[in-house]
Amino acid sequence: MRTLVVLEGDQTGQELLEEALRAMQPDVTGVPLAFERFNLSLDERRRPSNGVVRDAAKAMRDAGLGLKAATIAPETRGDVGSPNAIVRELIDGSVILRVGRRLPGVRTVGGAYTPIAVARMATGDAYNARERREGEAGSLDEVAYREDRITRANCRAVSEYAFIYAEKSGSTVYGGPKWTVSPVYEGMLKEEMDRSASRYPGVAYQPDLIDAV
Repeated sequence: MRTLVVLEGDQTGQELLEEALRAMQPDVTGVPLAFERFNLSLDERRRPSNGVVRDAAKAMRDAGLGLKAATIAPETRGDVGSPNAIVRELIDGSVILRVGRRLPGVRTVGGAYTPIAVARMATGDAYNARERREGEAGSLDEVAYREDRITRANCRAVSEYAFIYAEKSGSTVYGGPKWTVSPVYEGMLKEEMDRSASRYPGVAYQPDLIDAV
């Protein structure tokens, strides 16, 4: 029997999770599945600071299967923040996949009928980037800095996943980095996308700038 690690959430996120779990019960699906639940509501994440998030991430990594509800991310600096980045880092998650499909009976805009999937980095870049400000607070001369960071390993993971997904779904891969103005930073992702394209000659590849995408 497989174990599904369930990461509970807040408000409507938790309500939707409960409905999803109802549809996944073994007496409904016929699939033997056990559920290990962790309460990731905001109050529980604050007691102690994100301890339950780390416990849930470890359980998910051990089980290899998890389902997470939407959670509240406080806007106050120094609070527990969003658990998503913590979970992704601890389970070594590299790719976020968002899939859009056409709804039957709903007219599309601009004559677009093809489903679209967006693959992007789950770690690195703006996540855990170093930030600082210089100058007088609130003045027009105040400057904010952010030191983003990506690794070739993450770039390769995203690129490979995109081409694997496109091969299975019969899709075209459109590149999204802005390598013309950032040949060193975003150019690394472009290099890995080009290399993945050479390994999947049967997948259509159209490298475009993010502006066009």
